[in-house]
Amino acid sequence: MRGLYAIIDIEALERRGAPPVAFAERVLAARPAAIQLRDKRGSARATLALLRALAPLAAAAGVPLFANDRPDLAQLAGCDGVHVGQDDLPVALVRQTFPGLRVGLSTHDAAQVEHAIAEAPDYLAVGPIFATASKENPSPVVGLAGLRELAARARRARPDLPIVAIGGISLETAGEVGSMVDAVAVIGALLPDGGLSAVEGRARALQAMILGERR
Repeated sequence: MRGLYAIIDIEALERRGAPPVAFAERVLAARPAAIQLRDKRGSARATLALLRALAPLAAAAGVPLFANDRPDLAQLAGCDGVHVGQDDLPVALVRQTFPGLRVGLSTHDAAQVEHAIAEAPDYLAVGPIFATASKENPSPVVGLAGLRELAARARRARPDLPIVAIGGISLETAGEVGSMVDAVAVIGALLPDGGLSAVEGRARALQAMILGERR
């Protein structure tokens, strides 16, 4: 996993009046490292329908699709994996109950990183790097120095473990953050101010910055 980890956040898209499947299509055109559907308030039926709509699009683009929080829906929809937080099902239980799913795990401090390494997720998310409006009760900001320290700690223990940074990351900061980790998760920097026409360009620009490319 290397590059842009694009999060399709339903609440954020609804506030902009942007249809999620059309938005995802434009993001997928940029061939990100992964996409995740984040639907915190949707019903199970609605979230499953969205995942089932996104799964063939992601597969056609060769981009892994992750569901947020819900391994049951991820498996039903044929997703590649699920992303879980500190209060969700443990990684081991997800693997036992839903075999075949890749599992990503959120962490916010050194103790959580140490515990996560023992759980052996398929990737480790660290954040929030900067202040973010995407969560109602965000954890304390990690910052660039904290990210560097936590990434180094994880890599000493598991050099092969992909690290994903998340939280308040913009086009202006994506390059510096991307130099420390394998992938950078973005919500707000992808969102359209008006129509959807600029989304693919934003995704491509973020991907280039994260990968250290300059246009």
